[in-house]
Amino acid sequence: MLKRSAKWFINVPMIWNTFQNVVGANQWKNSIYPSVFKSRGKLLDFGCSMGNNTEAFLHFEYYGVDVDSVAIEAAKKKWEGAPNISFESLDILKQPYKNNYFDHVLFACTGHHLTDEEIPKILNALLLTLRTGGQLHFFDVIKQPGKDRFLTRLIMNNDQGKHMRTEKQYDTMFAPYSVVEKRIFPSPDHIIKLQDMLYIKLTRQ
Repeated sequence: MLKRSAKWFINVPMIWNTFQNVVGANQWKNSIYPSVFKSRGKLLDFGCSMGNNTEAFLHFEYYGVDVDSVAIEAAKKKWEGAPNISFESLDILKQPYKNNYFDHVLFACTGHHLTDEEIPKILNALLLTLRTGGQLHFFDVIKQPGKDRFLTRLIMNNDQGKHMRTEKQYDTMFAPYSVVEKRIFPSPDHIIKLQDMLYIKLTRQ
């Protein structure tokens, strides 16, 4: 019963977003995401959903993309009138997108929704969108057996993303790439301790 209730709770977008605000998760993401950027410029936000983190990048030339057309329409409505913000619904594996164009790519909290086979293909496609020297910033929540608390595990096990990984699993996945930087951001510990966030930075050669 508890598991069914948790799954329902987590999978209602409005309720989940409210919960994220209450525990400080959205504020935390909007703080750590831009903290790793050392310059501004053209930014591709891959898997941007409804534009929940767009506000952290209003000083960029921002392009948000997602395969979810309903989410993209909501993002367009939310940020209508912002001159340097645009959104588009597309599948980057089927539709090449602005190659050699961006200074930065943000690939944030989408990895656990993707399979082990999908992520390398998407990484390769996203790297092509970067100009030489451009940077890809990968963030994703990770599972840490022995450290994650009961409620953390409960939320993790009922998340819509079915591919939660450990740091070691991501190390294996990123082994073929030249990783410039890697670190873990501890999650807020207010009402409920959520998963910590892994950050990996790649540079297009």
